[in-house]
Amino acid sequence: MSDDTPMNPISAESDAKMEPPANKKNKKKAYPAKSKCMDGNEAVAHVAYRENDTAFIFPITPSSPMGEAVDLWSAQNQKNLFNQELKVVEMQSEAGAAGALHGALVSGSLATTFTASQGLLLYIPNLYKIAGELLPTVIHVASRALAGEALSIYGDHSDTMLLRGCGLAMVSSFSVQEAHDMAAICQTATLNSRVPFVHFMDGFRTSHEVNKIQLISDEQLKEMLPYDKIEEHRQRALSPMHPTQRGTAQAPDVFMQLVESSNTHYQAVYGIVEKALEDFGNITSRVYKPLEYKYYGTSQPRIAIVSMGSSVPVIDSTLKQLKSEQACLIGVRLFRPWSATKFCEVLPSSVTRIAVLDRTREGGSQGEPLYLDVCTSLQVEDRTGIFVAGGRYGLGSKDFTPRMVQAVLNNMQRRNNSDIQRPFTVGIHDDVTRLSLSMPGRTLVTLPEDKVTQCVFWGFGSDGTVGANKEAIKMIGNYHEKMSVQAYFEYDSKKSSGWTISHLRFSPTIDIQAPFNVEEGQAHYVACHNESYVQAHKFDVVKYLKRRGIFFLNTGIATIKDEEERLKALEQLVSPKILRKIALKQIQFYVMDAQGLARQYGLAGRINMICTIAFFRLSKVIPLDDAVALLKASIVKTYSYKGEDVVQKNLDLLDTVVNDPDCLYAINVPSKWRTMGTEDNAKRYQNRHVALMDDEKVVKFMNDIGDPVSRLEGDNIPISKFLENNLLGGVMITGTTKFEKRNPNPSGKIPLWEPNNCTQCNQCVFVCPHAAIRPFIVTKDEGEAAPHIELFDSVKGQGAELAGKRYALQVSVLDCTGCNACVEACPEQPKALEMVQSDDNLMKKGEENWNYAMTLPERGDLVEKTTVRGSQFQTPLMEFSGACSGCGETPYFKLLTQLFGERMVIANATGCSTIWGGSFPANPYTVSKKTGRGPAWANSLFEDNAEYGLGMFTAMKQRRDRLVGLVMDYVHHFDLADDEAKAKQEEQELISLLKDWLDIRNEKSDRCTLLFDKMKPLFQALLPDNANGGTPLLTQIWSERDMFPKLSQWIVGGDGWAYDIGFGGLDHVEAFETNDVNVLVVDTEMYSNTGGQQSKATPAGASVKFAMGGKRQKKKSIGEMFMTYEHVYVASVALSNQSQVLQAMVEADKHSGPSILIAYAPCIQQGVRPQGLNDMVDECKFAVDSGYWPLYRYDPELAKESKNPFILDSKKLRKDVTSFLQRESRFINLRKKDPKIAETLWEHMNNDVHHRMEHLQQLAHGYKAFDHEDDASV
Repeated sequence: MSDDTPMNPISAESDAKMEPPANKKNKKKAYPAKSKCMDGNEAVAHVAYRENDTAFIFPITPSSPMGEAVDLWSAQNQKNLFNQELKVVEMQSEAGAAGALHGALVSGSLATTFTASQGLLLYIPNLYKIAGELLPTVIHVASRALAGEALSIYGDHSDTMLLRGCGLAMVSSFSVQEAHDMAAICQTATLNSRVPFVHFMDGFRTSHEVNKIQLISDEQLKEMLPYDKIEEHRQRALSPMHPTQRGTAQAPDVFMQLVESSNTHYQAVYGIVEKALEDFGNITSRVYKPLEYKYYGTSQPRIAIVSMGSSVPVIDSTLKQLKSEQACLIGVRLFRPWSATKFCEVLPSSVTRIAVLDRTREGGSQGEPLYLDVCTSLQVEDRTGIFVAGGRYGLGSKDFTPRMVQAVLNNMQRRNNSDIQRPFTVGIHDDVTRLSLSMPGRTLVTLPEDKVTQCVFWGFGSDGTVGANKEAIKMIGNYHEKMSVQAYFEYDSKKSSGWTISHLRFSPTIDIQAPFNVEEGQAHYVACHNESYVQAHKFDVVKYLKRRGIFFLNTGIATIKDEEERLKALEQLVSPKILRKIALKQIQFYVMDAQGLARQYGLAGRINMICTIAFFRLSKVIPLDDAVALLKASIVKTYSYKGEDVVQKNLDLLDTVVNDPDCLYAINVPSKWRTMGTEDNAKRYQNRHVALMDDEKVVKFMNDIGDPVSRLEGDNIPISKFLENNLLGGVMITGTTKFEKRNPNPSGKIPLWEPNNCTQCNQCVFVCPHAAIRPFIVTKDEGEAAPHIELFDSVKGQGAELAGKRYALQVSVLDCTGCNACVEACPEQPKALEMVQSDDNLMKKGEENWNYAMTLPERGDLVEKTTVRGSQFQTPLMEFSGACSGCGETPYFKLLTQLFGERMVIANATGCSTIWGGSFPANPYTVSKKTGRGPAWANSLFEDNAEYGLGMFTAMKQRRDRLVGLVMDYVHHFDLADDEAKAKQEEQELISLLKDWLDIRNEKSDRCTLLFDKMKPLFQALLPDNANGGTPLLTQIWSERDMFPKLSQWIVGGDGWAYDIGFGGLDHVEAFETNDVNVLVVDTEMYSNTGGQQSKATPAGASVKFAMGGKRQKKKSIGEMFMTYEHVYVASVALSNQSQVLQAMVEADKHSGPSILIAYAPCIQQGVRPQGLNDMVDECKFAVDSGYWPLYRYDPELAKESKNPFILDSKKLRKDVTSFLQRESRFINLRKKDPKIAETLWEHMNNDVHHRMEHLQQLAHGYKAFDHEDDASV
């Protein structure tokens, strides 16, 4: 078990059956203290596992790790306080989890669940029931923003605040320690009160922050639990032994009385929580209050700041540092039930002004929830003469810092009440409604520099930096008992190969309570693990460093032995502004070639261990010998399952980094760097991709929004800039990924084309996940005009359609991820592509050749696009996404845009495909250079995507029907008109085109679009006359011009959506023959986006999150289910058979009625071996050849021709299925953990594969009278 694995929550004392401790009352007992490093999610799960019988879970960020932890412990047969394994059940949706929770509670179970955001909203109907029936439970929430104008997976209180009317008690945790403690306190309080509780912590800021906390022992939990109340709860359960009825329908005569009958229970909650907090303090010596009051002055405060959640420690530490005489803090733990009396008792009588901070926004209201509660309390308790200002902060996890607290104080300290900004926002620049507060100029330091070490690590997604830092912080925290630690991690929205920032703090003398990022100028140590970050168009990586701090850079420049040459290379690589800061701050600068060392030891790309030991070596946070010993133990523990060879490689590498003086170089910083970064150098480092932008709107967007966000300066963008760029309501411009040029290639390898081996089949292009390799049809002159002709080979184009033209293949070297898919897909021997190690010269020439190729004419219309070869000459309208290297999803989406992109509308279910496909400000969906047309893409939610897409189709069909009627009327009026009225040549030509359009309007092709292109200038010529009194029909037709193309509606998403949460809606959409929509399911066989949890697409025998003990049920056969409707086009496809994929897409689009394509999509979460997703194409081949993934098509159109509608495209098994299972960690891991269960499940899998193949063969030959070609013929 790796160090990222949640710790075992159960101590040895749990082996005995749980019994109530004798003489519990009035007994004071000392318990041994035990501390451990963990994040907020694990801290909550640690308690919830032990105090419950059952848990109902569903994955949603950021609460999923709680469910993962309890599932893992249950799979390991760990016992709870009742000497049982917690029964963990994953449901198909949050609504399902809520219903199951309700059912468990009425059956007498101690049950719990974990959720957030939109998922929590799906609980609401059941929460009303649970509260109305007074069923004790604690629902643990990692509070998160709700999707409104855009999706945000980050934390605020938007979701939790919507529960205010459900009738639940609501408790907020301020820190990781409190999350652990409040989980236990809420369990006690809910059992004593019968009122259900919601325990919430700030998503990410608390749920994912790693702290060293004091654990509650089993004995302490036992002392807190009210066993008599547990017994009462169990006796109230539904049972035929003492039957009752629940959930009746009530008439107006009695309903209100029964609703009001529970008032006494709610009135008692406050006192019950106070008693639980008091008892907890006596047992653990950690004292909490429902309303926490803090004041560090010597007199009486006149200002109070009221807040809850992780902002409370920030405000507390700020007031403490300022020793503010004027301001006090009231931190709200118990938010519901709210007590006006208790609040006013805590509020000092001297207070005349109150600032209330809410981490949510309720548009159109008089104020946010906490603000309204405070105002009402003052009125109810007759506390007059107090001025209250409400403010918003921290939405979507925007960092809340001491400077922002200062800004709030400055606002409240203005001389007159009328001068105080009310309402206000803090942390943004609102230059439109001008609600934002001005920020103080200097950073307020609340952590003593001599007592707290602060570090920042810049990592590259999937390079192991975050995992290594989690390991390091736990090592440091566990090194000695009094060491306090804190770690928090920021991530790019890219699926991999994006930036990561790790913020680490540790202190041997003080308890760190600082839930905000390391601030500028505060870090003792900064490491940059990707050398591209220090280039001028990237990040200011040294801004966090304090004077004389340490800066570590991983760079290939470290291999240069000559010191003078090394300095020259650094001056070429590193931004002058960064070099200047290094010199002026007197920073200690070190370089190391971690990538080269990793390659040297056969661990290419795995730099985490190297950089970790460099950190311990330079920072001296703990003695180096001790750090080495801890790291070696960690290596053995973490990598032993990969084999002795891997373990030894890591150990040898570690020894080299520690002992070899040539590994790590100290840079003697020259004095000339102090004057670098002046205006003279600025032009040389201007964003090199601005020249690629040929649209003023795009240039403005990139200058105002795109570039600042990419430089991590998005916090500074004023609201007006978003409005100027027409982004109101979540609208996003197209095709911005082409300007990022992130070089997301940790391997440093790119494909090199050997034209003499190439047959121009374009199969390499077909599978490229990022559209980074493309064929070009060029003339001889164009080929010879390339900037670097030696790398712009071209050969005579094959086929009559390319007569007189040449074929060239080019790679966007700054977008290629080095995944190897194109090489694997090449069918030639020897291969026409080879992965080669890139260097600066190759990258520079490759970039310039690519930019040149992008200026060449698009000539895809010369070839038929419904062939594999021809499809890849079409410009992809989905390019350079943020998907993982080797992603198995994106090639399908790319192909859709090549076939239908200029007339397609996409409804995309939330999941991986919305993160790599729609993460602001990077939009991979783009438009044709010729026409300006391209895919129209939108995302609603996770659960409703089928319905969302159906709504699009229905609306557009209705609009198009209206257009047809208008065109018919217009043509009819023209035909009836006299000759004089028909005199205009333009109108005659338009009428002719409109008649042609009416004839082919239902044809599913580009012909309708092409006809409109011819009509457009005629409309524009005729419309000015109509504006002066001509027929309004033409104007009405023009207003519906977007409906002239025959639109192709696609509903796309992953298996979590299609098989589970969205299946009901998907089934409804597919059930009706009139719904002419197409569905693409990219099946990764798990919830990939939330971290790899099981779905009903997960096969039996897979060990994945939420099924760590191995899934026991067979995979749901969704394709066969939809075949039973008989009018649905169904296909099961994989990239190993490109012609079948393409044919299925073409047939689905042409089919008159609903369709569904289930596409096999290898995913990084599957743990493909030995090379991960570098083997993506081979993985597809293994899956098909072994029968693990059958290929078939079910075409209802064939049945109309009296042919068999079912076509089996993979007719026989070429490999044993076990050869496939042995390629993936999700199957191998179960075999290592539990060989007997794995053997049984593998045997079942083998039997199922053979049985399914026999069944599919029977379907393919079941209609002897049917006659058609069996194979895909494209």
